[in-house]
Amino acid sequence: MKKPICFLWVVVFCFLFACSQKSQNAARVEIIDGIEHIHNAETPLFPGRTVAFEEELVIKSEDEEGNILLFRPGWYVVDSEGYVYICDLQDLRIKVFDPEGHLSWSIGQKGDGPGEFQNIGEIALVPDDRLLVLDWEAHRISLFDTNGHFINSHKFRNWSYDVYVTTNTLYARDENIFGQETQLSVKAYDLSGNELFSYGKFVSHHSLQIDEGGRRFSISGKPFDVHSIFAGDQKNARLYHCLNDKYSIDVYDQSGKLFRKIDRPYRRIPVSGKDREDYLDGIRGISESDRALVDKNLEMPSVKNVTENMVVDDSGSLWIETHEKKETQGKMLTAFDIFNEDGIYEARVWLDVSQVSLGLFKNGKMYTRETDEETGYRVYKRYRVIWSE
Repeated sequence: MKKPICFLWVVVFCFLFACSQKSQNAARVEIIDGIEHIHNAETPLFPGRTVAFEEELVIKSEDEEGNILLFRPGWYVVDSEGYVYICDLQDLRIKVFDPEGHLSWSIGQKGDGPGEFQNIGEIALVPDDRLLVLDWEAHRISLFDTNGHFINSHKFRNWSYDVYVTTNTLYARDENIFGQETQLSVKAYDLSGNELFSYGKFVSHHSLQIDEGGRRFSISGKPFDVHSIFAGDQKNARLYHCLNDKYSIDVYDQSGKLFRKIDRPYRRIPVSGKDREDYLDGIRGISESDRALVDKNLEMPSVKNVTENMVVDDSGSLWIETHEKKETQGKMLTAFDIFNEDGIYEARVWLDVSQVSLGLFKNGKMYTRETDEETGYRVYKRYRVIWSE
């Protein structure tokens, strides 16, 4: 009888230890002025959880006969049946590929008329698979049915580039008023263009201004700039926002109300000399003399911001790409923190973003836009998402 008793004690101990660990990793929740504050622990609820991506499909710029299908491919979305919509920024058409990767049909063309585009800034699908196209140059939103037929369009004031959330009756997009200081708002509109509500005012990107030696120009995006990062949750019609100088996430409901704040302890990463070199190497399209001026006037912050990228998957979980990296088996991995739709810090996964960049989640798959190493052309891939504990 002694062995069964010892075995029972081992089981009890393991159970109590697991409960203790889970309790230590659980979030503390408090309500302040009607807003739910979720204070997560530094360690995720499921620290052993991992994820892998298995490639299933590649959409290339050319077909098997060498015919060019995509000249300058840009934004993409995926509908409920797995059709991939890719905007071609050269011939200004939305090209639709079936779930096997074959070109099925195109939507729109270059022009000023109904259903035509001057410059495509963003595309988005409403839940019933109607297509919204934001034309930033024409200041126009166009709506197409599920067969690609033009329905209607409406104009907008100021400047807009991104659509974050859609329902069958509204969409939320950015609004920029440029001046000495850019004014950035996010607002919701019905599908006829009538403003419904505002999520509020936020912090825009800042540019590096150069004014020296008779040269005046600007470089878009300061290194590790403090600005607003957004992600849309299509499942729950929510908007996530992070002012990325601290690890705090605001969550807005489908009426534009701030109802939740999410945080967790986080030590920001120091900026290194290599970060300066990488920033300078990443500047394209300027002369060596202008690059030297940028180098002379560049002031690097002491620490990196929290994130430059957030994505919400089709289960409603928020993925936050951090600046934390580690080298494993010759690969440089980046840490991603994952919070479930209730704001609980569930997992931290490490991904090789040079191989698979985080993209769009749909129907349990992930879709990405990548660069083919051999040709240098953009390709679009579909991956099966594989989770393990």
